[in-house]
Amino acid sequence: MTLTPTEGTPGCGPHACEPDPTTRHITWQPATRPEQRRRVLRWTCECRPTVYYLVSAAGRGYIERTRRGHPTTQTERMSHSDTATLWEHILLGQAV
Repeated sequence: MTLTPTEGTPGCGPHACEPDPTTRHITWQPATRPEQRRRVLRWTCECRPTVYYLVSAAGRGYIERTRRGHPTTQTERMSHSDTATLWEHILLGQAV
């Protein structure tokens, strides 16, 4: 079976798949002050209570998570290839 994130609706980002019992849990940290020159490359649909952002800044990448009623959290800074792999796992419901 091939898992693919849903496409959402026109003008929205993709919806991440629902996590399953074998999902990897990400270590989320409190958000730090944003870098002066950060670029949000991708994001999930804002119609969901949890929105993920794929961010590039200062030669590194990270994922930012916003949840309604909760403070913003982030992953550690990592290489762009590791960030891209983690982003894919989030979209496929393999990491939360």
